[in-house]
Amino acid sequence: MQNLQISVENIPDSELKPKYKSEDNIGFGQIKTDRMFTASYKEGSWQDLTISKYAPIILDPTAVCFHYGQTIFEGQKAFRTQDGHINLFRPEENAARFNLSAKRMMMPEIDPEIYLSGLKKLLILEKDWAPKSEGSTIYIRPAMIGTEPSIGLRASNEYLFFIILFPSKSYFPEILKIYVSEQYIRAAPGGMGSAKTGGNYGGSLFVGQKAKDKGYDAVLWLDAIHRRYVEEVGAMNIFFVFNEEIYTTPLESDTIVHGITRDSAIKIFRDFGYTVREEALPIDKIIRGLKEGTLTESFGTGTAASIVPVGSLYYQEADHIINNFQIGTLTKKLTERLLDIQYGNIEDPYGWIVRVV
Repeated sequence: MQNLQISVENIPDSELKPKYKSEDNIGFGQIKTDRMFTASYKEGSWQDLTISKYAPIILDPTAVCFHYGQTIFEGQKAFRTQDGHINLFRPEENAARFNLSAKRMMMPEIDPEIYLSGLKKLLILEKDWAPKSEGSTIYIRPAMIGTEPSIGLRASNEYLFFIILFPSKSYFPEILKIYVSEQYIRAAPGGMGSAKTGGNYGGSLFVGQKAKDKGYDAVLWLDAIHRRYVEEVGAMNIFFVFNEEIYTTPLESDTIVHGITRDSAIKIFRDFGYTVREEALPIDKIIRGLKEGTLTESFGTGTAASIVPVGSLYYQEADHIINNFQIGTLTKKLTERLLDIQYGNIEDPYGWIVRVV
């Protein structure tokens, strides 16, 4: 795109919010920064690229997003390095995945230059919100909604793209207790399970609450046809380690999100010399591996989650403990390498880091 113009609204100092006093209590997604980036899609093109004060969005009650679910989003992070720079991690992959979601939901793709230039300019303006402690980040939420007023069952002709920022700590506790859903499913083949669209996550809330009521942190979904093969945890992909061979759900299925952290973990492990197998893994093999001692650890990967160990699985009315509810050796090794790359503690051998400022 030639001559990309982004309008920046001046915000008086008196209208800027006070920064948090301590990073210990910032939580996840609770604190919003001062500004947001927006772009509108009208008459077949993206226009009105603007960074303005964070504010509510006003929509007609018949906006397509409310009635027919034309909503998509992304999740990514910005990292403050020890020397004060701001790093993005594989942002081009986020833009590409965003457009895959848009295509599946009959929404217009956004030019990656708009996505990335708007994000970088927003981060430069909001850099003082970036937490300094390792493990804390600016969580980034790009999203798109269908805004045309219409109750006819069709795709919207108008859309709003926006990016908002949140200084945040980790999304999950340090070690997860996971509830395996046997009755309910997240996605079926041919559906929209690989798209980051609101309906996928809204449909998981009911089972997620059941899991929380029983004392579990997240839900592990099984495949829709056999209710046997492990797919993903709603907010992350999942890995299992059998005798130092690492297994994860293959992407050939269109029922799981194509995780960027998942892909990064696979590359890192293979460079370490480990075998990573992308294949369908039956839940009964997992339980048998725990009983026999061949399954030694499990962990999830995701933008919000980063790398988080799994300490137990609740399946068929029983808790199955993994690695004595401790972080595993491979999980720890992966976590340290990934964080060192993201925070700029070591040289990035993959070209994944984009320095913003």
